[in-house]
Order: sequence, then C-alpha cells, then structure tokens
Amino acid sequence: MASWKFASIIEEDKEFKVEGLNIWNYYWHCSDRKIEVIGPKTGNPYQFNEYEIRSPEKTVTFVAGEFSDGKIGLYLKEEESIN
Repeated sequence: MASWKFASIIEEDKEFKVEGLNIWNYYWHCSDRKIEVIGPKTGNPYQFNEYEIRSPEKTVTFVAGEFSDGKIGLYLKEEESIN
C-alpha cells in the first residue's frame, strides 16, 4: 500500500507541477478510491480522492481534496517528487 505525503497547498489555476506536468493542464481522472491523509497543520485525518493525469509520455497519480478551511491540499506518494 502506498504511503502518501503532504506536498503543498495549491491554488486553482495557478501552475503546479508534478513530475514536470502542470496538473491544471490535464483532466483529473478520479480513481474512485478514497485515501486517508493527515492535514499538515492540524494533524486531523481527511478522506481525499486519488486522481491521475495522463500525458502521451506518462501517467501521474496524486491525492487531492479540500481541507476544512477551504484550502486544497495535494499529496504525493512518498517516492515521488515535485519538479
């Protein structure tokens, strides 16, 4: 089972790249999987959706959702990095 690590608070339509792909330039395919993650500030658990974006070269998977304060959090698998 993958371990998900908090990556960033993201703003809608503001460039944010994962593995070199700006996530806002792609359709987010929802996997219908709920992943439990821990909020970075409060330590509260959240159930966020797992998504993937696809380019001709690769597929990138991440977890995203809205915290109780209205901000959008993005999580990556432990072994992935932000480019």
